[in-house]
Amino acid sequence: MRIRIGAIGPRDSLDKIKEVAIEDSRIELVEFEYFHSDELEHLIQNNRYDVTQWIFSGQTPYYYALHNGWITEEEGYYPQLHGMGLLGTILKIFLERGEVTTALSLDSVNEHTVQLVSREYNLNSLHFELLPYNQFRTYEEIIDFHMQSYIKKKTEVAVTCLLTVYDELKKRGIPCYRIVPSHLAIQNVFNLLVSRAKSQIYQKSKVAIMGFELADPTALDSRNVYESRKNKLIAELELVSVAEKLNGVLSEAKDDRFHIYTTYGDVELFNSSQSLNDLVKEFELKTSLNLKVGIGSGYTIDSAMEHVGLAFESLDSLSNHSIPFVNQEKKVIDLSKENTTYFTVENLPDSWKKVMKENNYTPTIPAKIYHFIKLKRIEHFDSDLITSLLKNTDRNSRRILNELEQMGLLQVCKEESTGKPGRPKKVYTLML
Repeated sequence: MRIRIGAIGPRDSLDKIKEVAIEDSRIELVEFEYFHSDELEHLIQNNRYDVTQWIFSGQTPYYYALHNGWITEEEGYYPQLHGMGLLGTILKIFLERGEVTTALSLDSVNEHTVQLVSREYNLNSLHFELLPYNQFRTYEEIIDFHMQSYIKKKTEVAVTCLLTVYDELKKRGIPCYRIVPSHLAIQNVFNLLVSRAKSQIYQKSKVAIMGFELADPTALDSRNVYESRKNKLIAELELVSVAEKLNGVLSEAKDDRFHIYTTYGDVELFNSSQSLNDLVKEFELKTSLNLKVGIGSGYTIDSAMEHVGLAFESLDSLSNHSIPFVNQEKKVIDLSKENTTYFTVENLPDSWKKVMKENNYTPTIPAKIYHFIKLKRIEHFDSDLITSLLKNTDRNSRRILNELEQMGLLQVCKEESTGKPGRPKKVYTLML
């Protein structure tokens, strides 16, 4: 499976990034050209669920997006400006200017890198006015730095990493050159992003076990053996319904505890559309039984089951109605206070929302289909999968898929024979 990576930057940087991506069979690159930092929020928010990771053209857009909360540190990175990129730009200055250049203003590159290049290639006669920074500075600050250095005759040439700064300095008549990341620096970032993406996919596939206990184990007991059995069957039937919603399997009761085996991704998907608190309340309403829930996740069934036990142990120190989740690091998280909005209607691509609005189509079911397909990394699917997901009839699923196809949100990629009389089954793929 190829990892879908979004690239954000000006056109020349995207072309450089694309050159590297083409050579890497692991990557499917999606390019997003931008001209100013004001565009970043729109680009990221509207496309964040269509890519797995982000590669930014440089330090400034990456940290600007990170600072504003549009991405997390685990969702992207940028190519570091190593010595080779700086050296190549210096050589270009010498060749193109045809005259001795002894003083340069330079932003984004730290003093350590400059010293290494100067020592390694005997460039100690060059003077650098530096503006290093840890995360980002405004374009205006960087432009002013280069302007003042040139006006005060401290420098003869400006060297920048930013296209906006480069264009503005050229307009003002200041000799200016751009540093672009090297092929190796870009490849290193791709290696990091692919590794992260594979780890995330693995994380979603981890075993998750939900444990259910009655707050009062004697509640099922009755002097009437038939009444007692009836109460137990009602409880089990409701838990079977819960297992279906989680795409999981309900095991038989053991030590007065029921278990549902599923994946971490399915728990996350469910908790985004219907809170686990609501799930427990619905069970208690239908059965008149109070429920305690503990969830454990791990790389094996044994470790996940161990973490279920830890989750129930933690209930003593948590408030009523808490739903403890213990992950593979044995960290306890109260899911009753967590309700991710990752898979909501609002986080559908703009193109989907626009089409459904134009067709006056309720987006709830399409959103569930879209996010499930994305979560599971499913490239092709048919009505059987949707029937299982939506818990409805195959006829209903075929109708829904046909409607989405007519709106251009799905595309038929092939048809398969079912071995039965009638039309072949359509196989679909998502249209972004």
